[in-house]
Amino acid sequence: MNEYEPRPETREVASPDAPDWRRPEVARARFIDRIAEGIGLAMANRFEIDDVTARCIAHVLGRAYGRDSALAGFGRNGEGNYLSLRDEYLNLYSDDRADAVTKEWIDWFGTYLVRRENTGTGRRFMNERLVPKLDLLLVRTSIPVGDERYEVNIPADWDSGAEDGLIETLTDLRLPEDEALQAFLSLPDVSVGGDIMESFHESYVQTYVLIEDAVRDLAELDSLELALYEATESRSLPDSAVQIDYMLIQEHLRDAYDFVEWKGHVYVFNK
Repeated sequence: MNEYEPRPETREVASPDAPDWRRPEVARARFIDRIAEGIGLAMANRFEIDDVTARCIAHVLGRAYGRDSALAGFGRNGEGNYLSLRDEYLNLYSDDRADAVTKEWIDWFGTYLVRRENTGTGRRFMNERLVPKLDLLLVRTSIPVGDERYEVNIPADWDSGAEDGLIETLTDLRLPEDEALQAFLSLPDVSVGGDIMESFHESYVQTYVLIEDAVRDLAELDSLELALYEATESRSLPDSAVQIDYMLIQEHLRDAYDFVEWKGHVYVFNK
């Protein structure tokens, strides 16, 4: 066992609702230099912390709950995933006794887990030169509503209790009956953390049967085709003298709109 390996835990496991903050404070004094080194390297490389640094953080945090906690287990062997660990570290994150260092370590650890499982938005909404923040990270999550499950993006600082509240909200919004809303929530940069319907109404443009219909309408291709016909006709040019690159127009429109093909229709949203 080296100095970074977790040491045997003999005390009773603390309740998740009442973590014992004395033990992580002691452990932090032993690991603070190693964790600071790992975070410094991550900052320099503009990437996430490495596996060893993540395990050190998990070990320190896990001391608040005891050896049988998911965090302590991750510290020992690196086993565990975002869902199995999330509630433990977020319980500490929201605790009034958590200081700035502890919160920063949890920001790094939570971001590491999401990145490792490739289920989040990454640093898209953050300055990569700064410490990551869980509330700026979205996590792709399967949520049951009625008889179906829907993929939505929840903030990484939400625990399972917040997810339960989201299920109630989506049920009240009659999500299973609203395919346009389903399409909207499937977009990778749409968060369910704010006013869902306000965001939806601000973004929604129109519903089409085919993507070609959407492109034709949004780019006003009927009037463009008529103008080209009149221009070639007046010059006695063949109809094929001037061609419209429809695929190029479609790709150009994607700079301004999101197109979601969902359940037999195409839903268009402003970016």
